Amino acid sequence: MTQCEICGTEIKGEAQYIIIGSSKLMVCKSCARYGTIVVDKKTKHESRVKSESRLYELMDHEIEEGMEGMEGYGRRIKEAREKAGLKQAELAKRINEKQSLLRKIENEEIIPSEEVMRKINRVLNL
Repeated sequence: MTQCEICGTEIKGEAQYIIIGSSKLMVCKSCARYGTIVVDKKTKHESRVKSESRLYELMDHEIEEGMEGMEGYGRRIKEAREKAGLKQAELAKRINEKQSLLRKIENEEIIPSEEVMRKINRVLNL
């Protein structure tokens, strides 16, 4: 009996081989979506590595393009908030978002959505 290395269920039919990070896993068909499918010479699976790798490269490129000009955005937001004399909780209330979201934005842990950025810009006159 062969088990899926992600969900642990018995693999019926042929196992799929995927790569997640630097790990190669033998998985069931439903868990194959969590990684990049690779060809295993023993099972002769059709390769989707090139097309999926290319897709991820394109996605990475789009993310990098979207981040251009975003260097120091959290610091700029924090400085503008402090200059306006607002605490994080006050700004969060004014833009109708959670304070934890604002904290993560200011610490540059996340990139704010366009909607959140518009609200912040409107309140802080950026």
